Amino acid sequence: MLNRKIGPVSHTIHSLVIPDIEVFSWSNGTKVCVVNQGSQDIAKIEIIHKAGRTVEDHRLASRAVSSLLKDGCGHKSSAQVSEEIDYYGASIKTASNLDFSFTSLHTLTKHAESLLPLVYEMYESPLFLDDELAKFKKLNIQKLKEELTKNEVITYRQITEEIFGKDHAYGYNSTEDDYEQLDRSILLQHYRNYYGTDNCFVFVSGKITNTMMSSLENYFGKDQKTTIKKEYSPVNVDVNNKKYHLKSANEHQSAIKTGMRLFTKNHPDHTAFFMLNTIFGGYFGSRLMSSIREDLGYTYDIYSSVDQMVYDGCFYVSTEAAPEYETPILNEIYRQMDILKQDLVPESELKMVKNYLMGNFMNMLDGPMNLASFAKSMILTGKLPSDLHTLVSEINVMTSEKIMQTAQKYFDESKMIEVVVSPI
Repeated sequence: MLNRKIGPVSHTIHSLVIPDIEVFSWSNGTKVCVVNQGSQDIAKIEIIHKAGRTVEDHRLASRAVSSLLKDGCGHKSSAQVSEEIDYYGASIKTASNLDFSFTSLHTLTKHAESLLPLVYEMYESPLFLDDELAKFKKLNIQKLKEELTKNEVITYRQITEEIFGKDHAYGYNSTEDDYEQLDRSILLQHYRNYYGTDNCFVFVSGKITNTMMSSLENYFGKDQKTTIKKEYSPVNVDVNNKKYHLKSANEHQSAIKTGMRLFTKNHPDHTAFFMLNTIFGGYFGSRLMSSIREDLGYTYDIYSSVDQMVYDGCFYVSTEAAPEYETPILNEIYRQMDILKQDLVPESELKMVKNYLMGNFMNMLDGPMNLASFAKSMILTGKLPSDLHTLVSEINVMTSEKIMQTAQKYFDESKMIEVVVSPI
């Protein structure tokens, strides 16, 4: 009979098998990644350009262009584009972030070739109609107003502005006036300058056929279009130990963030800090969760995060709690930092975190869509999927001494920026 008082045996994972991922370039310079696997007849095609905020000449141009690509192209209106997508039971989503713009097509494999002409037309001849731009402005201004009723959003906007600078691509906050300033000429300029084949990536995953790949190359791999090379403007702010306590009539709880500028994924301390952050506040069994949630009962949820972009990064701790717990929470955050700077992480805890991370990696490699997302996260930061082996090796040999040294190097309360938004 099964003895349920005894837990299952755990096994240390020392290496991972990365399924086949094909990475190559077409003749026009477009970078391509193919994950051809899966039992279902579905496919995902994602087209990405390095056309995010870091190349903008006008605020919010990248967001507007990526959003309006699907809202009319060639001789088709937004409604006609939507009707064609719905006819094939597919979906097309567009988005942008600080560094990139994205278009994702999810479809049955058998319909992919029928939809590729439409996707190509979106990129070849977008309309950026004035009425669609007006709808975009109205919708996003309303979303912005709703977001600004959330204290957590206010803290994030404030802390990133302080870390990177209010005029920097990574730090500026969108305003109603920024949306109102957009016009069709700004969108066309951004599209013409920064949507080319020399900054384009295509990720294909699912059940892929040779004819689909041939058709995709005919549309996106033949013609060549070069972009304007805009030099990145480095962060030029030096903000340490700033504290902001804002008042808001929005909610009953206070939102708390404390953080600092960090580095990209290509930094030599990336793996050590990745491990340190996981132990500190990066998963449910972290030090912050165990102390501030479980032992002290100050909050329901608390976590630490590392945001890493192409050119920079930041680290911050986030939580929401009753106003009377603001100071105790901040004090405990810094106390937990000091503990990691002074005491070695026990081997049992270090082993648990390593196993947790290996399990996450295994899930990340499970299935064609997940595998393509993993490959995308590597390739867009200048790495190859096979570089995961290096990360796994570094995690497996990571020591408590190295983690303590990393905490001593980076966990400095005097460099942390605090933002607290409290109810009035």
